[in-house]
Amino acid sequence: MSIEFQQKKGLNFRKFILSSDKIIVERRTLRKNEKYEVRLDRLGLDIHYQADNNIAGKIFLGVCLALTVGSVFGIFLSTGKDVATWILNGVLWTAMSFIAYFRPHDDDVFLVGGQTNLVFYRDVPNEKDVLAFIEKIKQHVKSYMLEKYTAFDSVTTDFDYYNRLHWLRDLEIISQSEYTEYKKAFDLQKLL
Repeated sequence: MSIEFQQKKGLNFRKFILSSDKIIVERRTLRKNEKYEVRLDRLGLDIHYQADNNIAGKIFLGVCLALTVGSVFGIFLSTGKDVATWILNGVLWTAMSFIAYFRPHDDDVFLVGGQTNLVFYRDVPNEKDVLAFIEKIKQHVKSYMLEKYTAFDSVTTDFDYYNRLHWLRDLEIISQSEYTEYKKAFDLQKLL
């Protein structure tokens, strides 16, 4: 069973494929393409938000567009040799408008706390879907960690198993009551 989640923002693309023991991440931008796998036990369970202040960029874009429109009016209202200057201004302000519009602004959600951090666009397709997918990842991580680190056999020492349980409890993957239950089950199995 795998769950796929895709995000596209402008010319940038992110794709996440969640399976039972890993997540495959594919990222494409104009500058580079990346594809890598991360085991679920290397991921954290904490959410971190990071966003640029978009107000200054929007104001700059508005000024550039206004100057572009003003340059177009200047072309039609000017006479003689001033036309070349207005055309040059129009081309420059149009280029600046495109740069201001297509410059990516950061508005991301990070899944942090482990050895590898995952980065998601906060609002693509919408924040609710992004947070729901992150919650699915967190549930997969918890179940994977429980399955992997609560398993024991006849050669597992008390010290090793109790340390794993302490670690899972410290990561808040298991509660104190679950810790006690796992410990009792281990002690009972050792007696048999």
